[in-house]
Amino acid sequence: MNAPASVIFTLFLAACASGPQQAAGGMPAAGADQVRIMSVERLPDLNIPRNTHIAAFVGGELTVIGGHSTGFVPTSTAEYYRDGAWHLVDSYFPHDFGFGVTLPTEEVLVGGGCAEPFGIGQTFGIEIYSPETHSFTPLPIMDRRRTKASAALLYDGTVVISGNWFKDDYISTYSVPGGPATSRKAAWQRVSPLILQTASDNAVILSPVGTRDEKLEPMAERLHGEPFEVPLLQDWDGWTPPDAFRMEQFFIGDETVGGYAWLFPAVRKADKQPGIIKVIGEEFAVLETERPLLNEGPEGETLIPCPYLISDRANTCAYLLQSVPDGGTIYVTRVDYGVALRGGKAPRTIYRADLPKGVLAPWEMNPVLLPGGRIAILGGRTGPDEYFPTASAFILHTTPLESRAGFSWWWLVAGFVLSGVCLILIINRFNKKPIRSAEQDAAVFTDMMTRIQRLMEEKELYKNPDLKVADLAAELGTNAAYVRGCIAGVYGGTFGDFVGEYRVRHIQRLLLKNPDAKITSLAEEAGFSSNATFYRRFTALTGLSPAAWLKQQQNK
Repeated sequence: MNAPASVIFTLFLAACASGPQQAAGGMPAAGADQVRIMSVERLPDLNIPRNTHIAAFVGGELTVIGGHSTGFVPTSTAEYYRDGAWHLVDSYFPHDFGFGVTLPTEEVLVGGGCAEPFGIGQTFGIEIYSPETHSFTPLPIMDRRRTKASAALLYDGTVVISGNWFKDDYISTYSVPGGPATSRKAAWQRVSPLILQTASDNAVILSPVGTRDEKLEPMAERLHGEPFEVPLLQDWDGWTPPDAFRMEQFFIGDETVGGYAWLFPAVRKADKQPGIIKVIGEEFAVLETERPLLNEGPEGETLIPCPYLISDRANTCAYLLQSVPDGGTIYVTRVDYGVALRGGKAPRTIYRADLPKGVLAPWEMNPVLLPGGRIAILGGRTGPDEYFPTASAFILHTTPLESRAGFSWWWLVAGFVLSGVCLILIINRFNKKPIRSAEQDAAVFTDMMTRIQRLMEEKELYKNPDLKVADLAAELGTNAAYVRGCIAGVYGGTFGDFVGEYRVRHIQRLLLKNPDAKITSLAEEAGFSSNATFYRRFTALTGLSPAAWLKQQQNK
């Protein structure tokens, strides 16, 4: 099919469906969660069982780096998944309890870790993994030996590194490929801290746990500026990031327009209730959800207390993963945080995965988000000790386009389904192509949207005031109807809205660099055909005039 009718039809159904969630018997659930079952795709086992490793999806490939293997022995290796198999790569240094940062090039900066087996010692080593060449390049060593450190890439290109375990902690900056830049002893000695960017050149660093595993007060130390207390976090535990977790997986903002926002999981001290903390700039608050997050399984199962969270910025949602100890079951909660950021309460959906026989639910895992709402879990710890990590690898498949129809909509939806199936059968008969599932079509749309965004950013097509859907389709080698449907289904707006947002963001970046620039000139450079259109788009997106928005940014 040139324009996949099955995709457009599925998106139409998703838009039409409404009303309460249904219980298994077809009637709305009364006070109980409807749990959706995820399919589990078993991948071949890793070549080396590993835990406390870095996991990422870079260069279109699942990748694991470092960690320790059987017997609590560090491994100086990485693996990438291609053509149905895992391929081993040697690294220069072991990175057991190390840190990882994904760079704009999709390379991964990895550093630190234990120097010896059994979690002993620290290392100076830091290097870059290239998914293009499947090789490592060593960099100038860090200024400090570190293990259980965190690192974050700021928008200005600076890498901030902090945290240590049983050794002094320093807040350091590192440039790639130059090496160490600045360093100062941390006011609070931390292990595995949160490093949350709050400006293009600034960040806050905080952790509830010290370098000797002691409890710390919730004090946030700025990279530049005075520290401050976060009273909200007095009531919460469990907000230390998991070992080797990449900080960017907590990010939900847009750094290109100075928007720095984060989510991270925590557990309320009073009742052990999991929650999500949102941080916008330097303001901390609890993300409100329509219903509480799971503190036990829907069937009363015990859950390992601290959930794992990964954000999906493209779809303004986040996924929390909680496992049942030794039970072979993982629960995933999808939280649509975009609603909460607009002043409402975030809806959440519960999923369950029963893992393949012989694969225990991990006590420790490092989930990786893939296109189409899929979540990869690669290796991890399957019990209370560190000596027997697993080599298992699998992907959890959520259902991104779900029907939430109530009973009153059933016949209407059924009619559309039957009509759609007939239409799809006819179109596929003429085109002699197999029918894809809704999940596959959603993944195709998500992948296409990624290509559209990359093209807009790399070629800056929005600067063309005469840009049309057909022009974008020609660049992508497809047709205008497909591109228009993809933007409507994934972005949630018209082609004009989509291009207009790129133009506004471009002007915002220019204004921040040159506040005295003439607005009309900037509008013309960004591709707006008239000043009236520019002002309308700018106000619709920001709620402010350009002058008022700039003043607000300067006063932050």
